Amino acid sequence: MLKLFKSLKINLTIFQKLLIGIIASLMLNVVVAYVGIVSVNKLDHTSELLLIESQKHSNLQNFKLNFLELLMPANDYLIHGNKVEILNFIKLDSIARNQLEQSKSYENNHFNEHFLEEIEDILQEVEKLSTNIFDLKEPIGSIQGALMMEVMDGVVADAQKKIDILLLESTTLLNSYVESNQITNLKASRIIIIVMVIIMIFLLAGGYFYVKEIIRPIKNLSSIAQKVTSGNSKKEVKELPRINDEINNFSNLFTNMMSVLSENTVSKDYLNSILHKIEESLIITNLEGNIMIVNKSTLELLKYSENELIGESINMILLGEKKNTPIISEDKEVQNVFNTYYSKHKVAIPVAFSKSFIYDNTNRKTAILYLAYNQTENLNKKSELKDDNMLNKGKIIINEKTPLTNREVEVIKLIVKDYSSQEIADKLFISIRTVETHRKNIMVKLHTKSTIGLVHYAIQNNLI
Repeated sequence: MLKLFKSLKINLTIFQKLLIGIIASLMLNVVVAYVGIVSVNKLDHTSELLLIESQKHSNLQNFKLNFLELLMPANDYLIHGNKVEILNFIKLDSIARNQLEQSKSYENNHFNEHFLEEIEDILQEVEKLSTNIFDLKEPIGSIQGALMMEVMDGVVADAQKKIDILLLESTTLLNSYVESNQITNLKASRIIIIVMVIIMIFLLAGGYFYVKEIIRPIKNLSSIAQKVTSGNSKKEVKELPRINDEINNFSNLFTNMMSVLSENTVSKDYLNSILHKIEESLIITNLEGNIMIVNKSTLELLKYSENELIGESINMILLGEKKNTPIISEDKEVQNVFNTYYSKHKVAIPVAFSKSFIYDNTNRKTAILYLAYNQTENLNKKSELKDDNMLNKGKIIINEKTPLTNREVEVIKLIVKDYSSQEIADKLFISIRTVETHRKNIMVKLHTKSTIGLVHYAIQNNLI
């Protein structure tokens, strides 16, 4: 049994564990709801029967009392002979008849129905005897009336005995219904209490188990993070047992990553030392253009610290401001074109600029590499650029050919001579809107945003 539990524990994810807990709680709640509904329905049915039986019992008690009162008008008539007693009898007889009919409507027991039929016969006999007494011309002191009165007393007593039997049975039913309600309430209360106790036990035990299972890998992660921040990543980290638990799996994955990282620490340090020995400005960004690596030459050229650049957009260097729109098309590589870098203090620095992609072993792009050569000194020594050796060494050459059309070359020549857009339009016999379009295309192709960049480009490519 213990082995089975352990195997189940191994194969359950956190989601599955929580799902099982939720389903178990729902099932227990369904049991509580079912017990409550059944109990309420049973109580409702019993209460309805109890109400009907109470009405029946009350009607029988009133019927018994009225039946006894039927003797009074005839008896009083024999005493004082007043005809008003006839009216009293008729009134009492009508009430007794209604109560008898109502008792019949409540009854569904054949034996009790037979009793009510016998009581009805007795009522008819009482009506007949009372009529005979009221027909006596000399009722006061009448021997015949006294004899009929004795007979009527006997039949009424017999009717009351039968009514008492019906009342006794009704009382028994009432007591049984009350007792049934009490038993139903007691059972429902017990079941609900037991289920609630089970739910509480599940919540306490299951909650303790789940929290313990979740906290254990989290503590391991905290330990790993502490070792990483303290620089002690090479120290062995305890790996958790292999179970199908998301947090445990993540913790073990993190542990394996630390192991790989510790194995590759030497090569990483070696790579960093090589990058910092490169004299040219080197920047590596992710595919979104966020800076990940800069070398020492870049920091010295742009007057930034490493923390000020890491994580920032490459546009902060290429445009001099933080923009999300990349300045260079994402799928285009360039080699040795003129561009401008901007330092921390917004100083424009002319550079010979190259951009290429870094690929993984599946030939998928993973990062972008920017390499730049500072051209400030070469531009300041324009006369020296005519020297063949310097031209071959420092001249900014575009791959294969100049990326500008003949018309764009004409426009750039006029721009560097400080012609306005209207003057350029008039000189080339084109619209000012066409001039602006050419200017925009030139800026995009040369990766610059200012006229000074166009001037630098024209000088480097002997356009002026």
